[in-house]
Amino acid sequence: MWVAEGIMQKRDAESLEETAAYDDVERLCRRNMVQVAEMTIDERIKSCRVHDLLRDVAIRKAEDENFFQIHDTRDDKISAKSRYLAVHTLPRDKNYFGSSTPPLRSLLFFNIRRYGEDISLSFKSFRKLRIVDLENVEMGYDLPEGIGEFRLLRYLGLRRTSIERLPHSFGFLRNLQTLDIRNINRVIVSNFIWKLESLRHLYANDIMSNVPLKIEGLRNLQTLSRIHFDHIMHNDMTTLTSLQKLGIWVDGTSEIDKLCTHLSVVGSLKTLHLYCLEQPQSLAGLSKLHHVTALKLFGKGLRTLPPDFPPNLSRLSLKETRLGADPMPVLEKLGQLSFLKMKDAYERQQHMGISGNGFHQLKFLELRYLRVDEIKVEEGALPQLRCLRIRECYRLEKLPEELKHISSLDKLELVDMPKDFIRRLDADMVSSVPNLRIF
Repeated sequence: MWVAEGIMQKRDAESLEETAAYDDVERLCRRNMVQVAEMTIDERIKSCRVHDLLRDVAIRKAEDENFFQIHDTRDDKISAKSRYLAVHTLPRDKNYFGSSTPPLRSLLFFNIRRYGEDISLSFKSFRKLRIVDLENVEMGYDLPEGIGEFRLLRYLGLRRTSIERLPHSFGFLRNLQTLDIRNINRVIVSNFIWKLESLRHLYANDIMSNVPLKIEGLRNLQTLSRIHFDHIMHNDMTTLTSLQKLGIWVDGTSEIDKLCTHLSVVGSLKTLHLYCLEQPQSLAGLSKLHHVTALKLFGKGLRTLPPDFPPNLSRLSLKETRLGADPMPVLEKLGQLSFLKMKDAYERQQHMGISGNGFHQLKFLELRYLRVDEIKVEEGALPQLRCLRIRECYRLEKLPEELKHISSLDKLELVDMPKDFIRRLDADMVSSVPNLRIF
């Protein structure tokens, strides 16, 4: 959103505006103007919030300047002067934006939820809009063709809106940078994506199209999430010169080896997510992806690990897979791996084991909702481990005693673990870890 507003600039030739925006969030947190609400295991800000007193001061100042308004009553008319408007309650009066043309640049909806009527956006009156966020507005209709009138629109958030189809007029939104259509249901999209020449981020859960979507030529595209295998294979990926993060749906007929050959030419690609509802015929070929450093494997269709991995892989996430055998003997041999996250990744087994030479570069390990009774760690394993987070592993009886011998371990986080597990914590182990956090 900050990038779409035009308030972020590149700090140097290589960094992106999005990188600068994250740096500013960190700077605000260090100055205590913004509070960190949740951190990732590798200590990046995942979510944040503003103290209520600071929020009140900011709102009063913004309203004095006719800069920003929050509308949270059904009786008042919405101001026609503010450039930024957050709507918490839709007024009774259908003409709630007034008769004059508002100078709105950003329009954000919060907590509206179910609303079966047309929100009555007069498209010709809102031609200056840069940002529209309709997240969680469960509209009972699809966007009209008039959305194409928002020619200056840079950010459109339709997450959890129940919208099922995007109109053809989307092809006119040549300034659109971010499109978020992460709905529970599939979203039907006609073949206009290639026209959105400014597009940087396309977020979706499932895009459906009668023909393979043309995406080649989008030289600004950085993020493309959850697109189907066939769509990818029908495009010349060498034209996506900025693509860094890609998520792909694969099924039982998908040929991963051909996919990896197809993607190996995308030198900018750093992160790959594969979503598997069925077990692919083969998972071989990942070793061709020399540029990929982060890999996520998701889905109940994945019952075995790939026979190979990207050679420079440093981050791996396994989520909701159905691995039948202990994955640790394979994963512990990945020489560059520094971050490993496993959530509901392993069919119920009695134990999981890490050998004495295992994970010699791993620094961050998160185990969540694993159905294991015991985790065995041999002495000498995990020599670089800095943070261990164990979350919702309800069958786990105790921590491995060998953890007390890992001198690099600085932080141990136990989240939503059973009370009996907490009671059985070894006093020596607790004292050996500088930072123990129990949530």
